[in-house]
Amino acid sequence: MSKPFEKTMKFVGWYRFMLVLILPVAALAADKEEATYILRPNDVISVAVYEEADLCVQVRILKTGQASFPLIGPVQISGLTISAAAERLRELYAKDYLVDPKLNISVTDYATEFISVIGAVKSPGQIPMPVSGHIDLVTAMTSCGGLAETADANGIRLVRASGAISTYTMDAIQGASGRTQLAAGDRIIVNQSAFIGKTFAVLGQVSKPGPLPFPVKGKLDLVNAIAIAGGLTDLANPKKVSINRKGTVILVDFKAISQRGDRPFLIEPDDVITVAERLF
Repeated sequence: MSKPFEKTMKFVGWYRFMLVLILPVAALAADKEEATYILRPNDVISVAVYEEADLCVQVRILKTGQASFPLIGPVQISGLTISAAAERLRELYAKDYLVDPKLNISVTDYATEFISVIGAVKSPGQIPMPVSGHIDLVTAMTSCGGLAETADANGIRLVRASGAISTYTMDAIQGASGRTQLAAGDRIIVNQSAFIGKTFAVLGQVSKPGPLPFPVKGKLDLVNAIAIAGGLTDLANPKKVSINRKGTVILVDFKAISQRGDRPFLIEPDDVITVAERLF
């Protein structure tokens, strides 16, 4: 072996040795984000111990939170950051087996945890938790495609894994409440509108008289109700419109209401609207 080559190899060996020495003693984590990741059951981790090939292993964290390592056996590491877990292993190896061990822990396969979104959404199901562990309410709702047409937009329930329940409107979720952070095991439940299957009727001088489905959003005024029924006929008397509400008859001037526009007359499910005929 030539002297220049020998010197080069010695330098490479020295460089590698110094590289290990300057890395953090607790863990040689790839980056800060990975080092602060909290280990959990079903994560698969790789442990590399410098100059100890027999101690380099890949193991899965059990549901108990333990993983088994050469020489030191089962160790509780679930709930620890990667850095803290590496420090724990270093201490155990240093106690009885190695002098100043240098080791690295990395996650080779992250355990998948979920948030459930069920009910009246376009794509109900489970949403995997990001590796970062951060997902908010509006992101979860967006991931499931948003509300179905039959959804109750005012009664969206967030059921925490702990059992706590909060109720939101879709408008609130699209605002500040949308930043509410979720955790694995949380469920978002979107009920169907209570107005599904409800009807109202428009009779008399309209183009399409008869029973009609009540809007699932639960909001309907007299002007829109008559528009849904095709509008007034040429024979209609717009000043004489009655609403039968559970046996109580309310007489209104449809012409005045439609011209005013600022105070709509609200319709309820099962209302029967009758438009009178003009008298010539």
